[in-house]
Amino acid sequence: MGGLGSGSWYRWNQRTTTEELHRIDIRYMRQHDLLRGQGAMGSLSWERSGETTGSIRYRMEEGSLVLSYRARVYSDEWQDVEERVTLERTPCNFGGERFWFRCPHCWRRVAVLYGADVRFLCRHCYRLPYASQNETFSDRMLRKARKIRRRLEAPDDLTTPVWVKPKGMHWRTFDRLERKERQASVASLMAFEARWDMLTRRLD
Repeated sequence: MGGLGSGSWYRWNQRTTTEELHRIDIRYMRQHDLLRGQGAMGSLSWERSGETTGSIRYRMEEGSLVLSYRARVYSDEWQDVEERVTLERTPCNFGGERFWFRCPHCWRRVAVLYGADVRFLCRHCYRLPYASQNETFSDRMLRKARKIRRRLEAPDDLTTPVWVKPKGMHWRTFDRLERKERQASVASLMAFEARWDMLTRRLD
């Protein structure tokens, strides 16, 4: 499962995105055989940087997924919450079937529910944008650079040079990817510096 994401380290005044929240994805549950029919039960958890950030219990009950968890409800005290989410199946064009959640609030058919507040609802009810909708040019270049760095088995820190070629990778491929990573890193950092200068001038 996904977890509370780290986001960009220089985001200002931007709305929380879908990638930053605890979420329940019915495709993940189907893939891992967690919807085994009446009486099935288990738990889901989320991690960030190797540490657990939350967990939730569930059980299957008469065509619904019943979620059980603790949350702060209109106070600072933790309370037990139980949310019933109706499941729906639709046939696929080439056989088989697809599972959906019915959002407990708007009844919209969705694949993912988000824990943006006390309840797990769809992104439309919480008015959640995708991360890409909040991205600046600097964000896009940062994401591109980090994607290449992961392929090159390098740390996410853009200030760390990429020196070592991954085992089994051709030198021509390494040189091409290293050049693209360097270009994206420089573009991201320059765009960030320009944005920072603009903000500081506004504050003067």
